[in-house]
Amino acid sequence: MRFRLLGELEARVGEHPAEIRRPRLRGLLVALLTDLNKVVPADVLAERIWGEQLPVNPRNALYSYVSRLRTALGETTVVQRSGGYLLTADPGAVDLHVFLRLLGEAAATGDDREKAVLLDRALALWAGEPFPGLDTPWFATLRGSLESRRLGAQLDLAEIRLRGDRAGELVPELTALAEAHPLDERVRSRLMLALAGAGRARDALREFDRMRRLLAEELGTDPGAELRQAHERILHGDPGPRTGTPVPQQLPAAPASFVGRADLLAELDGAAVTSAIGGAGGIGKTSLALHWAAGKLAAFPDGQLYVNLRGFDPVAEPLPVSVAVRGFLHALGVDGSAVPPDPDAQLALYRSLLAGKRMLVVLDNAAGTGQVVPLLPGSPTCRVLVTSRHRLGGLVATHGARPISLDVLSAREARELLERHLGPGRLAAETATVDELVRLCAGLPLALGIVAARAVTSPELPLALLAEELRDHGARLDGLDTGEAGLSLRTVFSWSLRHLATEASALFGLLALAPGPDIGLPAAAALAGVPLTETRKVLRALENAHLVTRTPSGRYRMHDLVRLYASEEAERTLPESAREDALRRVADFYLQTSWHANHELEPLGSPIGIASPRPGVEPLRFAGHVEALRWFTEEHVCLTASTELARDREWHTEVWQQVWLLNEFRSRQGLLSEREAAARLALAAAERLGDVPAQLIAHRIFASASIFAGHAETALETLPAALVLAERSGDRLQEAHLRYVLAGAWEYHSADYRAELAQCERILGLIEPADDPRLYVKTLDMMGFCHFQWDDRPSARKWLSRAVAVAREHHDIAGEAHAVGNLGTVAQRSGEWATAIELLEPCVEVLREIGNIRREASFLTALGDCYRGAGRTDDARRVLHQALDFYRSSHDDSHAGEVETALLALDG
Repeated sequence: MRFRLLGELEARVGEHPAEIRRPRLRGLLVALLTDLNKVVPADVLAERIWGEQLPVNPRNALYSYVSRLRTALGETTVVQRSGGYLLTADPGAVDLHVFLRLLGEAAATGDDREKAVLLDRALALWAGEPFPGLDTPWFATLRGSLESRRLGAQLDLAEIRLRGDRAGELVPELTALAEAHPLDERVRSRLMLALAGAGRARDALREFDRMRRLLAEELGTDPGAELRQAHERILHGDPGPRTGTPVPQQLPAAPASFVGRADLLAELDGAAVTSAIGGAGGIGKTSLALHWAAGKLAAFPDGQLYVNLRGFDPVAEPLPVSVAVRGFLHALGVDGSAVPPDPDAQLALYRSLLAGKRMLVVLDNAAGTGQVVPLLPGSPTCRVLVTSRHRLGGLVATHGARPISLDVLSAREARELLERHLGPGRLAAETATVDELVRLCAGLPLALGIVAARAVTSPELPLALLAEELRDHGARLDGLDTGEAGLSLRTVFSWSLRHLATEASALFGLLALAPGPDIGLPAAAALAGVPLTETRKVLRALENAHLVTRTPSGRYRMHDLVRLYASEEAERTLPESAREDALRRVADFYLQTSWHANHELEPLGSPIGIASPRPGVEPLRFAGHVEALRWFTEEHVCLTASTELARDREWHTEVWQQVWLLNEFRSRQGLLSEREAAARLALAAAERLGDVPAQLIAHRIFASASIFAGHAETALETLPAALVLAERSGDRLQEAHLRYVLAGAWEYHSADYRAELAQCERILGLIEPADDPRLYVKTLDMMGFCHFQWDDRPSARKWLSRAVAVAREHHDIAGEAHAVGNLGTVAQRSGEWATAIELLEPCVEVLREIGNIRREASFLTALGDCYRGAGRTDDARRVLHQALDFYRSSHDDSHAGEVETALLALDG
């Protein structure tokens, strides 16, 4: 199997091309191939493929495309893993990965001839624009990055050839590149040198004048250092490199205990001149830089410069640029008396000394872009590594730095780090304890190093005692302290916090208290009680300081240990009333927005009344059910956590209301166990309130959730008392709803369809269609289903057709789709394959659109059987795989077995 991405997308299985024509399917293939042999999370895949135009239910849409890709490439090539998908193939069979490998090998070699061969091979892989026609932001960014690396390789190859005696042969190629990249000074400087090398110095100087005018007209700037240096070389007949200068070797020792980071080391091997290594305090930025540099000394024969810029020093101010540059000049052999007094002249001399040199410059612990930019060499032959707790976005934007962001270590890497410090024997003696230490340190290298340091300095101390100390949530940061300033997590985190404005410090503490593992911008604004624009600025400051991380979907998350420190800061610096008000606001934001989202899902339902929004809370509103579903999907974990927060603080009204507003979404998504657990909370809260309408709603959702979670007997036990309560209160609509749930309980408990039908008939005596169109349609649908179970197909069609008619009259899209689907199953049982397919296909599409993937999966199974009966085996296999993917992801083994049996029968 071979794949081509550097040109028109192509996949070959054996000697034959795979049929992959649809743009989204091609996009899925590229998105998986880019992270070959790695699990790509489903939400990341969706963002790559659809960008901002996500379908109603991205996970469900992915099922469909993954199934088609499996069919095209082979069932075992694309597999589902927890939370995502994995494409397995040999990296040598994917031109993109071969290209990146060759660039890495070229960057690592110090031999010009070998480097030229590698770059030639890499560039020969290109056959045109990468994956044309795919235009989401992710594809555009990836395409731009690859084309930039291609240009860098072309320029590196030109640089090597310019050192030979056939510079004139490069003129046509570099002229074409200059026309394609008219504002790229790197291209123009090499063209000038090629012209000069071919004896055309006057033409080279004309190119400089042309570029100078173009830069002034288009960008309002003067030529940069690289272009000016080329100009000077041509004017002075290219005097060549200086001789007799010392070779500085300033790098500190590389850490002996470095582990993992293979993907980041590979990124550093790439062709970027400047790399900005960012991450939180204690994440291992300096260790990564020094470990990489230690293995690349041969690539920098002219030396290595290092300076600690002290951007986050606990006591000293950041190192002035003037001090840093004087240190570099001394290392480069400039006598103190020869250092110019003017700071700008010092920087100019520094850049001149590095011009054309192959040197590495490490700028460690930078406070910001302004401290870094003056120290950048002007020569592309030098490499620069910058480390900082800030993101250095300005360096990326203005100087093309490659951002490299560090995350925590994996559990395997964390265990390996402890083993490096403590030895395999000590780890083997307390295996379970080591696993717990790894978990409690949450993958933070500094935390692991502190634990290791305490264990090494106290060899008589059992690791179990360390784990016991860390296990205490309140004392965990005490356990991660060696007594030295640089080896205390609190101290390290405080260095980042001391540089923040007051409002950023306050939000930092509040974020630790917010419910859920992460938070979106609107919820954060409610938490802070300030407008979105102001909150966005504060979050950006926290993100730049690497105290929060922004996920690909735009949410904000804290590392576990940072969050622990932030919660301490909140309790220390914020009054209890301020913390309480913030939590009230964020819980109210989730409740208010859930009301609007649920109304979009159930526009025909009877909305519950909730209080007005609290001051400082701006709930979201949605333009249709697509946006509402997307919000529920993104926020589900946080909504669950907010419900639990309300329970813990005994905000009983908020508990049952939040559960009710999430109930329809959870039902459609097949979140059966979550739905049952939440309904239990709602019932307990409603009973504590003594609110009868709340109790009736809570009884109803609890009984319904119990049925679908496989506990129909619980519904049969609790519903009679609820019905008595409804009858006493005179609430006919709630009584009808409870009887509908009771009808379902009889079906799922003992398949007693007569008892089920009797409850349906009672419902039709209690309400009219106008009272609750959804309930009325569902009741008619259920009556048709009962007759279908008795194989009374005429009566089944009668009731189901009536359900369709009432649904259409009241614009009940969901009810109509379900009743049409059931009409399709009646046709299926009769062997009327064409009629059944005609009914089931639109039913499935509507259910997919409204996000009811549980019902969709059920009808997909029926549709698969109909396709099989009609002889459409490929279609049958495709839809059955879609259904199977859903059941496996929702752990519904009984239904998964049914679909697997259908697939086996199909293959047999």
